[in-house]
Amino acid sequence: MATKYFIPRSVETYAFDEALTGRHMVFLAGPRQVGKSLLAKNWLQKKGCPSLYYNWDDIAVRQAYRNDSRFFESPARASGVGEPWIVFDEIHKRNHWRDILKAVYDTFGADFRFLITGSARLDLFRRSGDSLLGRYSLFHMFPLSINELTGNLKPTCFLTKRDFDALDAEFAVQITDPVAAEIIDAYNLLFRHGPFPEPYLQQNDRFSRKWHQDYASLVVRQELKDLTRVEELDKVEHLLSLLPDRIMSPISMSNLAGELETAHTTVKNWLEQLKRLYLVFSVSPWTHKISRGLKKEKKWYFMDWYYVPDGPARFENMIATYLYRTCKSLTDMGYGRYELFYLRTIDKREIDFIVARDHRPIIAVEAKSGDAKLSNALIKRGKWFPDMPTLGIQVVDKRNIIQKLQDNTWIVSAERLLNLI
Repeated sequence: MATKYFIPRSVETYAFDEALTGRHMVFLAGPRQVGKSLLAKNWLQKKGCPSLYYNWDDIAVRQAYRNDSRFFESPARASGVGEPWIVFDEIHKRNHWRDILKAVYDTFGADFRFLITGSARLDLFRRSGDSLLGRYSLFHMFPLSINELTGNLKPTCFLTKRDFDALDAEFAVQITDPVAAEIIDAYNLLFRHGPFPEPYLQQNDRFSRKWHQDYASLVVRQELKDLTRVEELDKVEHLLSLLPDRIMSPISMSNLAGELETAHTTVKNWLEQLKRLYLVFSVSPWTHKISRGLKKEKKWYFMDWYYVPDGPARFENMIATYLYRTCKSLTDMGYGRYELFYLRTIDKREIDFIVARDHRPIIAVEAKSGDAKLSNALIKRGKWFPDMPTLGIQVVDKRNIIQKLQDNTWIVSAERLLNLI
């Protein structure tokens, strides 16, 4: 139930499902200030063990561990709850945290359940030798969505249908559902203030502006500095200031490098680091069996579209963010490997977004903020996917638009599509 202080999040509907996780530790990664700690505390409250929350940023918690590596055991056993949940928040900032969790799980995994929350390092450690293999299930938590704000958490998404005809039929049913006024209100406020909880709930333009300025600076000057060896933080902030004008096109690293007076490999590294901190994300070109297709340049978007000026670019960024988080979430849920691409040829024919499951495209999406005329590229998409049927969706920033055209193609209002994913 949504309250002033807590909004139920979609990740809760599957991250704690034992059919998906078994008895693994649940790792919950996501952007800073997205609400992970609040979710963890609410989960403990729901399970009847609210005192079993341990934030490793707290000196007292670290001291308790140094004095006794089993410091949490007695409170857990005394809670009176069968198989109590224990939350370790921000433990990934401590040295040798993986070894700590391995020992904890191997000793107490049969008696207690564990939720581990964190950000970049929690998502990154899998790249190296993984001493926790077989002991955890990793999930991602993203900023607010329309479904979360309206309390309409959907158990499934039409994109989970394995058969294309079933996917197409399910979309047709869901997209024509009535759209309540609260859905349109949530869409408008998200577009204006961005998807992070604090500025959204304040709904104040000055507060939103100040919050976003401080947030970007905090991520760069604290989290990026702590996570990497990047020292030219002023140039990284300059890089972020250059991105909004490049949102709708593939980014040339050499052009950015020239403006920043640094090597293009350095710019690429900075962007990848900012991606790991959930400030930006990339969309790669779809090149499978595409003649005259672009081979290298990615598009880059902000996780929080507020950083992009109001207008078509912000609209496209908002659609990109929703599709990206949907791909990540469905992959986390075990429905397959979902990835987001764009298609563009050297003669500038383009489809904004392609969602692929297990390397096969299933939907093609065009974001046209004010244009209800069907994109020519969307009409001719079968040329690029002759043996792989796709659902075509042109999403527009106009209300009360829902048109079904030939060849599994639709033109729909943004709030309708975003309410489904």
